[in-house]
Amino acid sequence: MEDRNDRAEGSLRVLRAGICGTDLQIQRGVRGDVAAVLGHEGLAEHRTQAGVRRVIFNPVAADDQDVILGHSFDGIFRRWFPAADGAAVLRDLVPARPDLPADLAALVEPLGAVLYGWDLVDAPGPVGIWGGGTTAVLAAIVGELRGSPVTLVHTRKERLDYLRGREVLTTGVLTTRSPGALTGAFVCLPREAAGQALASALPLLVDGATVDLFGGFGRGAAHRLTGGVDLGEVRRANASGFPVPGHRTTVTSPAGRRVNLTGHRGTSADHLLRAQDLLCRQPERFGRLLSHVYSLEEAGAVLHSMATDRPGNRVTGEHLKVVIDPTLPAGTSRAPDLTTLVHEVPCGL
Repeated sequence: MEDRNDRAEGSLRVLRAGICGTDLQIQRGVRGDVAAVLGHEGLAEHRTQAGVRRVIFNPVAADDQDVILGHSFDGIFRRWFPAADGAAVLRDLVPARPDLPADLAALVEPLGAVLYGWDLVDAPGPVGIWGGGTTAVLAAIVGELRGSPVTLVHTRKERLDYLRGREVLTTGVLTTRSPGALTGAFVCLPREAAGQALASALPLLVDGATVDLFGGFGRGAAHRLTGGVDLGEVRRANASGFPVPGHRTTVTSPAGRRVNLTGHRGTSADHLLRAQDLLCRQPERFGRLLSHVYSLEEAGAVLHSMATDRPGNRVTGEHLKVVIDPTLPAGTSRAPDLTTLVHEVPCGL
């Protein structure tokens, strides 16, 4: 419920929000995050004494990676985000490009995170990506745009058939099988599945290869094949674009090769600006990742189903990026829209 002070100066009117895999993990109860309101990917209208501007949320505070929108404090699955709810969020807002399709704003933060991951991996040859959700597909698309041979690995054939049907990749391989030798890898899976994916990836990495622990490993997480290294701390060694160059931890793989583990928390403003540039250059291609758009009132049931129901029983069916549009009338949904630009979304009262 909105408070009468929600619309005070400095508050943000939420225009679009994306449902993320971490939102689903919190909903399932496999993470210890304390936010009562989820959501950290999105677009908002910010009102200040200087006027009204459109902004992208940068969810991880640049000076404290434990301060995270929608994780350590309440997020953006609501119409208004009160200024009093997160000083760090207001400090780290990034300008939204006026020519960005508004629905694609839900992809800015995950694409920025993927660009950060590719900066860290910087693989010269074949790359394997374990996962089948939005970030895995984004990692594969960015790999294709970089000219890297990419293989996206997922255990469920139905999921791969769905991705083929959406034509999300042009040259990359979609498979249930492990690929050949790799110069890099991404693990883009939730905590329940990330360990097995890492075990599959490590033996395939050539000497000097780098694997990005994009998700799935919290503080204190370890793996029998990496010598007891704290994988959560590996990820925390890079935060919001720093240090430069990024930190890597070298371990010996089961095949006796020296491979690098890396990861990150948060993104920099530069990553989010680069992501917007890329989305504006290729809106149709990235638009294939938008599968559903729901009103705010529908979002609770949709989120619960996505998090807890088996794939065949979810209200969305198979899905990629599910967008919440708080400007929609209650109880409605619509198809993704690539024609309405950020500057064309009507201002609030």
